[in-house]
Amino acid sequence: MSTSPRQTRAVLWSLATAAALVTTTVQAEWMDGISQPLERITISSPVEEIVEKVNVNEGESIKSGAVMAELLSSSEHLEVERLGILLEKAQTDFNAMTQLVAEKIESEQALSEVETALKSLKIEKKIAQNDIDERIIRSPINGIVVFRLKDPGESIGRVEPLFEVINADQLKLQFFMSTRELPRLTEGLEAEVRFPNVRPDAVYTAKLAFVDPQIDSRSGLYRVRFNFDNAVAAVKPGARVQVNLPDAPSVSRAH
Repeated sequence: MSTSPRQTRAVLWSLATAAALVTTTVQAEWMDGISQPLERITISSPVEEIVEKVNVNEGESIKSGAVMAELLSSSEHLEVERLGILLEKAQTDFNAMTQLVAEKIESEQALSEVETALKSLKIEKKIAQNDIDERIIRSPINGIVVFRLKDPGESIGRVEPLFEVINADQLKLQFFMSTRELPRLTEGLEAEVRFPNVRPDAVYTAKLAFVDPQIDSRSGLYRVRFNFDNAVAAVKPGARVQVNLPDAPSVSRAH
């Protein structure tokens, strides 16, 4: 039985529509999200001071504990030196007084006073040394400097930002999902993820880390976060990411 051109077009249209629906269904399994560094830290100055040295530049990799900048501390160094001299004298006085008390020439009260003065100077020197240490700005994490906000000679206020550092070895992948996805988000879930703009042909695995306990009242969506080990993929934070959730586990019913 022959088919008319109109019937042929209708069949082709039906097939194209079915193919489009299948494609849409497959694509819908991949939900879009954003990638962010797991650690992003703003490093601020603990004191108001002049920036003396800056040892790092934007884009530079650094290790935890590395000295990133030094603030002016000439007065603080002189104070530590002055207290060191006084401390030496106080220690000598204490040793001499201890000998005099042992020979019953001086009283225990006199020794106590000298000992108190010695302890007080030790504490003062520790405080002065701490003032120097506060002016040495160190990185608290391994990472990359993304912002350097001051140059040598510039003043900086207390808790004013100096640097911003990220650790991109671990990424947090954030998605906004509807409540129908909730049964699929089980504890310990591992799901396929991909980065279509920067790694279009690669599929990785990420682990579920957080499901928001509350739903956004305006959108009806809730936040979901996966953690991703980025050591091998080396994806730049901020890249578009997609996740493909496995089907929800079936629940057996008792008869």
